[in-house]
Order: sequence, then structure tokens, then C-alpha cells
Amino acid sequence: MSMPDMKRRWRRVAFAAAALLGAATSGAQAKDAFVFAWPSAVNSGVAPLTFARQLGYFDAENLDVQIQVLTGSGVIIPQLMAGKINAAYASLEPLVIARQPGKPNFPLRFVYNLFPRTIWEFAVLEGSPIRSLADLRGRTIGVLALSSGNIYMTRAMLQAAGVPWNEVKLQAVGTGVSAFEALRNGQIDVLNLFDTAHVRLEQAGTPIRRLEIPSALLNSSSHGIEVTDAALRSNPDLFERFGRALTKGSVACRANLPACVRSYWAAYPALRPTTGTEEENLRREVQVLELRMRNLMPPGSGTERPHGAFSDADWTILIDALRVGGEVSNTNVPLATLYTNALVPGYNRFDPASVEAEARAAQ
Repeated sequence: MSMPDMKRRWRRVAFAAAALLGAATSGAQAKDAFVFAWPSAVNSGVAPLTFARQLGYFDAENLDVQIQVLTGSGVIIPQLMAGKINAAYASLEPLVIARQPGKPNFPLRFVYNLFPRTIWEFAVLEGSPIRSLADLRGRTIGVLALSSGNIYMTRAMLQAAGVPWNEVKLQAVGTGVSAFEALRNGQIDVLNLFDTAHVRLEQAGTPIRRLEIPSALLNSSSHGIEVTDAALRSNPDLFERFGRALTKGSVACRANLPACVRSYWAAYPALRPTTGTEEENLRREVQVLELRMRNLMPPGSGTERPHGAFSDADWTILIDALRVGGEVSNTNVPLATLYTNALVPGYNRFDPASVEAEARAAQ
């Protein structure tokens, strides 16, 4: 082959490669980026999202979803307002308080009821003399962070139990080993963390008891997906697509917990246990995730109550609890400014049986 022919051939190869690269880049750019804030260290609670990605549910919705850890409402809200994140897994209390006279009245709204049952618990050592919330007077409570949104509800619960807020002490302990050690060594008297954190404490060999929470508060929503009003107005379809993919991931996860856990490990290999057998580690992680799924998808989810839907009672119970706790004075908060179910039909627009079948076939 002559030198001019070789040059022409290489130009054709280079042109074809550039065209392929351009097509791939164009395809990647065509996906809508979606940054989702996670309010604590990543744990197996993200498994429905990683399973949704593995099963192609985000691709089907033309979404490129990234999870960003932002601890506490005091950090998440400014990031939402600045447009740095699209949506956040957030507790409900801060938005109610923001609607009070003289408060910031953030232009935010919840579009997805993520946890129809509260995930927050009060855990004490099995041998602790503390038997109820009323026994927490003068005690130290370990919390995720001093800016955590659940602290408002914690205050309301204690107030209802006759424990003045100024007679307890809060201490930020994070999650994991630091939190567990704070409880074990008596640095704190009770852990006020989420469900899966307490299961891990038990799995680490520490017997605990959970203090009873009034049923009305236990069975009302604790967390949802929060967005800005401006983003919701400008692109509701973006949030509907994300919500549908998330819902499918949750349905799939419940149908095949082991595969769901494996998707989490594949997405975050550094969090995969390095000690113990595969079977032991999988059994322990499935135990954790099974509890989380009971709060994320309680009985009736998807049938009596569509996935992602709030009820007015979720908010009126919360508002009243915050009033009892002295956090709000005006209980006449227009509920339409707090949440919308407008996107709920879209979240549920899929065949659950097909999703469950896909999940059961996954490894």
C-alpha cells in the first residue's frame, strides 16, 4: 500500500473512531443528570437505588443518577436552594417549621413519601434502667448530627412524655462504631438513630432495647423526597421519571433481597465486608435491609396506598406533635405548600408483577 493510500486509510479509521466516540458522548449527554442527596453515610439503605440501576430502570427513564452524601437538613436545604442537587431524601419537620411566622419559608415541597413509617428509634442498652421516654429526664441522647431534622420530632416526643427539652443533653455521635462505643461506654444514655443503625449495633454483639414510640407517630411518614418549587414547575417530568425508577427499584428489592444487597456491594465495593464468609455477610445484610424495607414499603404499599403518596394525616400528626413540643405556634399551615401527590400516578405507572419477575431472575 502506498503512503498516500495508508494516510487515506488512517484518516478513514480516525474519522470512524471519532464518529463512534461522538455518538457515545452524545448518548451519554442525552441522559439527564440527577443528583440525589443522601443524609447520612452510605449504607445498604441505598440498595433499592443500586438495584434500580442494575436492572436498567434509570436507563429506561433516561437518567444518570448520582448519590451525594450531605449530612443533616442544615446542609441539604442550602444545596437544594442553590441548585447543586436536584432532590433530597429529607425529614419532614424542617419544612413545617420553615412555614412559621418569622421563619425562612423555604420554597420547597415534598413530592414523594419515601418512608410511610418512621425510621427513627430510641435504643438503650438491654440492662439500662431507662424503660420509657419519660425516663430520659437528665439523660444524654446520642443523635446523628446536631442539624438532623429528626431532632424536632425527638423534642416533641419528649415534651409529650413530660420531659422538658432543657433537661436533656444532645450529643452528635454519627453512625457506626463511634455511635456504638458512645452507648457502650456510657458517654450517652440512649441512641436516637435510624432503624438499620440499631440492627447493626445488635449484630455487633450489643443487646439493646427500643423504647416505645406512640403508634400515631410511629405510623406516620418520617421522610420524603424534597425539591424546590422552581425545579418542580420547570421540569416535573424529571422528578416523575426518577420516582418511577425508584419505586420499581424498591418493588424489585423487596422481591429479591439477596440480589438487591449484591447490587449495593457491586456499586460500593469498599463497603463490602472483608471478614466472614459470603453466606454469613449476605445473611446479615439481608437482615438489615429487610427491616428497612418494612418501613419503606409497609403492608398496603402499592395497593391501598399508591407508592410515594402522602396523606394529610402524615402532616397534621406531625404539626400537632411539633406544637406539643413547642416548635410551632401556628398550626394552620396550608398542607398544599408542604407536599403534592401530583406525580404519584406516574410513579406507579408500571407492572409490578413484571418488575418482581425481573428481580427474582437477578443474581
